[in-house]
Amino acid sequence: MSREKYNQVFDLLEQHHKWFSESIPLIASENIPSPAVREAYASDFGNRYAEGWPGERVYAGCKFIDEVELITIDLAKKLFNAEFADVRPISGVCANLAVYSAFTNPNDTMMALPIPSGGHISHGQKKFSGTAGLVHGLNIEYFAFDREEMNIDVDQSKQRIEKLIADNNKPTFAMFG
Repeated sequence: MSREKYNQVFDLLEQHHKWFSESIPLIASENIPSPAVREAYASDFGNRYAEGWPGERVYAGCKFIDEVELITIDLAKKLFNAEFADVRPISGVCANLAVYSAFTNPNDTMMALPIPSGGHISHGQKKFSGTAGLVHGLNIEYFAFDREEMNIDVDQSKQRIEKLIADNNKPTFAMFG
């Protein structure tokens, strides 16, 4: 790559960093990690596959990752007074599918935000390949959203839910964000 292109790429990275530092991201995956987390990501840990459980990894080279994970599991169990904790990061889609599976049944009705209004891609209907609709078989109904206020329209959403209940299609689950 020419020096000019190299400089152009890094200039764009700096512009993005400046823009992002002046933003308030409302997408969970875009939260701002602490300096300690950024340091861990910048280390070789951020480049390492650590699939499986400590001591039973699919890939080699995870000795220290195993030790860190065991410490964080212990901390999470103590923090939440739990017998079990899993600290492995997963995608939003996988996390939401786990929640759908735990709290709903196929053909249940779920209320969610539409994707253009801040809903997650996994909240989509069957016809749009959404995880909730297509994979778990939920009927998806959307909250009314006030684009001018950038918020859920509570009164219209309440009317939608009341109509669903009257039509014998009571929502059993609500997902926000």
